[in-house]
Amino acid sequence: MSRGVKKTDVEPPSESGVLGALDEQFTLTSTVPYWDVDRDQVLTLAGVFKLLQEGAIKHADLFGLGAKAMAAHGESWVLNRVAVEITRYPRYEERVKLVTWSAGIRGFRGYRDLRLYCGEELVASASTLWLYINLRTKSLTRVPTELAERFPVGQAAVFRPDLDKIRFESLSDAASVTEVSLRYSDFDGNAHLNNTAYLDCLQTALSRQALPVRPRRIEMQFLKEVATTTSSVQVAVERTNDGAANFAVRSGGELHAQGLVTF
Repeated sequence: MSRGVKKTDVEPPSESGVLGALDEQFTLTSTVPYWDVDRDQVLTLAGVFKLLQEGAIKHADLFGLGAKAMAAHGESWVLNRVAVEITRYPRYEERVKLVTWSAGIRGFRGYRDLRLYCGEELVASASTLWLYINLRTKSLTRVPTELAERFPVGQAAVFRPDLDKIRFESLSDAASVTEVSLRYSDFDGNAHLNNTAYLDCLQTALSRQALPVRPRRIEMQFLKEVATTTSSVQVAVERTNDGAANFAVRSGGELHAQGLVTF
């Protein structure tokens, strides 16, 4: 591997394409499927985030802190902040490799870094912040000490160590707004709009507003969940003077997410 992600030994791949993790890193291999590419046969923005999400969940599952924690403890991680740089969007049938590791768990916060490769080419880097919640009360809860202590922390460099400090601009009334319908499949096991669906809505809004649909950088904060009863969201986008755009996802007067894309 290259660019700061150290090579680790792994177990032979299973039929699912998942490689077992030794030490602190986890590797997921896959091929870009047809249903995750756009009209140009290029991986969609949501498709990129699906790979990041799957790698994070698979790694956490190995230590009882992923989807398995939902069944065992009624607890789950929700994505709160993300910063991603994409140098190239993979194409249909390209082999991709996701490498991910925990950047630390502090209280109810979990930090995770991810790198996406096509062969030896690094095509995306991401830093993420996840919050651990009780699904019944919808409140933040500390990660159980016995689980947090045995979850290994990676030593590789963090892509965005300033993730906690990123602040986003409020949009003006001049922002262009696109209404995007939601589907049954957009909602996940936490009974709210999955984070990948937000990116699908964003890319739809960029397309309809004749803006570049494959941003090079995305910085985003998730604020308030979208309930399963919500039929559509409004995506507001406002260009800046430096080749970027601020955006917000809203419904019924509620702000669900906000962020910045750079083209």
